[in-house]
Amino acid sequence: MAKMNIPEYRISVDRLRPGVFIRLEKTGWFSHPFLFNSFKITSPEQIDILRQLGVGKVLCIPEKSDVLPGAQDEKPVPAPCEPDATRQMLDEMWELKRERTRRLEEKKQRMAECENHYFESVRDITNIMKGMVRGNGESVLDAREFVRRLARHFLEDRESTLHLMNVLPRIEPVYSHSLNVAVLSMMAGREAGFSKEQMELLGMGALFHDIGKTRIEKKLLRKRGPLTKPEQELLEKHPEFGVEILAKIADFPAEALPAVAQHHERADGSGYPDGLTGEQTDRLARMVNIANSYDNLCNNSDPEENLTPYLALSYMFGQGKALYDMELLTSFIRCLGVYPPGTVVQLTNGTIGMVMSVNPANQLRPSVVLYDSEIPKKEALIVELADEAELQVEKSIRLSHLPPEIFEYLNPRSRITYYVDPDDL
Repeated sequence: MAKMNIPEYRISVDRLRPGVFIRLEKTGWFSHPFLFNSFKITSPEQIDILRQLGVGKVLCIPEKSDVLPGAQDEKPVPAPCEPDATRQMLDEMWELKRERTRRLEEKKQRMAECENHYFESVRDITNIMKGMVRGNGESVLDAREFVRRLARHFLEDRESTLHLMNVLPRIEPVYSHSLNVAVLSMMAGREAGFSKEQMELLGMGALFHDIGKTRIEKKLLRKRGPLTKPEQELLEKHPEFGVEILAKIADFPAEALPAVAQHHERADGSGYPDGLTGEQTDRLARMVNIANSYDNLCNNSDPEENLTPYLALSYMFGQGKALYDMELLTSFIRCLGVYPPGTVVQLTNGTIGMVMSVNPANQLRPSVVLYDSEIPKKEALIVELADEAELQVEKSIRLSHLPPEIFEYLNPRSRITYYVDPDDL
């Protein structure tokens, strides 16, 4: 049926029939067995369940309905002939909802543990990075072990899950950025078929791709707005500085140095420091370039310039042929999904939510944490779209278009980070 441009209106439950899309009013999520407060009627049993719950009126949403409600004087849809069938359906719905609630609590617990893993990793990287700057060979061994641990997570299970987390202001951005780029590079490298040895080199190059910035004043690194020509020239020397630092450490793998030296080169030769093109650059460097660009688009030094993950990937794909290795960029997009973590979306039932994790089996059906003013923020519902045949993402939403109460509830990250939760491997 074509979309009906009719405002929503209140109707009696007796006027309902399968195909009508409704919204329950002033009904707490825990007071009914339906998964959502808004949904499409699919069977007479659902109508009977509403009657048994004492619901007399609901809001009809014509725009999302397949049919309009019955007329006022039309005979209501009768209750199913077998009350036991309705009772069984009701019991199954409550059990399913309880199971969803249990899964939600388990997922939230894993997210909290994952956040702890992330902060511990940033702490470890901070110490390793400082040791590397001092030329400490033991720090290289620590870095190799750290990268191997990450590599094992990526290589052992293709169903690894990305989690979205906050990065608190007290964390030094250069270290969290380094972790982001390492994790994202290795995820995409795994997808692209990099060998175990290549994965370790990729992780080492990505982890220390910006170590040269330790030779540049933080005041310049944190400057917002356009740089002067001398400032830009100095900043563009950080790949060279990085190679100088790492090349002096005997145990640092020489094969990872091109990823540091060339991570700002572009496919069309417009990058720096040497203006290399396409195949002139090392394959590891091309992957780090993609992950670095993505994280910088999402986590700009000026928060006003941040792109959402969805828009960042869209921008990169649009510029891909000129700037990136398209084969590696495709692997990168497959890892993050059509709707990367952190993307705010509207579902087909009108619900607003934020993508929490990618579903590798179906990128169009990620896990989404939902906004619902009647559910406390700490108990926000997470729905696996893979389990909901009638529900899908309708569109993505710019953060600037979100009402303040939804923005505060979903808490889209001012900085976005990714970490593989080993419990989901």
